[in-house]
Amino acid sequence: MFEELTDRDIYDRAISAEKPAVVVFYKPGNEKNQEVFQLLSKFQVMYGDRVNFFSMNAEENTTPEDLGIFYFPTVLYFRDTMELERHDYTPTEEEVEVAIRRLLRL
Repeated sequence: MFEELTDRDIYDRAISAEKPAVVVFYKPGNEKNQEVFQLLSKFQVMYGDRVNFFSMNAEENTTPEDLGIFYFPTVLYFRDTMELERHDYTPTEEEVEVAIRRLLRL
């Protein structure tokens, strides 16, 4: 599992942090969660030194609603205070690779 964010720390630790960030917004008990976390774990191994990977429980925080997230799990990709990509569905490995490469400007 990725390091958990809260409403209090998402801006400092993910959105405006020096390193780009991938954040999974999830609701506990959703059958798709495990699939998304397993997929992103592969990329955490490959890019974890250059990209931070986080998760946020949508039932305990209001940030997902503030960001217009209504499907779970949803993956957002942040760099320099901007959302560069959003997957509000279970992405393919190729879609994640493209998004992370965009985060890293590769």
